Amino acid sequence: MKRLTYDFCIGGNHCWQVKGADNLECREVCERQGDDGCKTCPIAKAFDRLATIEDILGDEYDLDELREMVQAKREGRCVVLPCKVGDEIYQPTRDFISTFRVRYIEISACGNLFINTSLEDGIVFNGLGFPESELGKTVFLTRSEAENALKAREQE
Repeated sequence: MKRLTYDFCIGGNHCWQVKGADNLECREVCERQGDDGCKTCPIAKAFDRLATIEDILGDEYDLDELREMVQAKREGRCVVLPCKVGDEIYQPTRDFISTFRVRYIEISACGNLFINTSLEDGIVFNGLGFPESELGKTVFLTRSEAENALKAREQE
């Protein structure tokens, strides 16, 4: 997505400007848009983008933390996990669905995500886990997805 703003200096002071609005007031920019008025106004677009960003972030956010997360993503150091510790995941077997609880999630040396689990009743099997590549194929994040997979298997 292209930036809607640019920065410049006047008399040694740092200023931000909306691209396409120059140094005009909102009213003047909208008047220049003719019949489209605020629909094509660069200032209105900038405010719409800001409102969308605020809707995503909410009222409480730390810009330094966001900057750090974006930098980590750019550098390949940021991973979005498909689930969290304590979540249930589901595996359809021949005629029923097994429910597992996520015990921990690890990343192998080659970068593959591995979800280690225990049965819902708390029985732990060492090494019982699923690679992330199995999510949506043999293991599912919701019971309804597992039920649909079981039904599809029965129809084959």
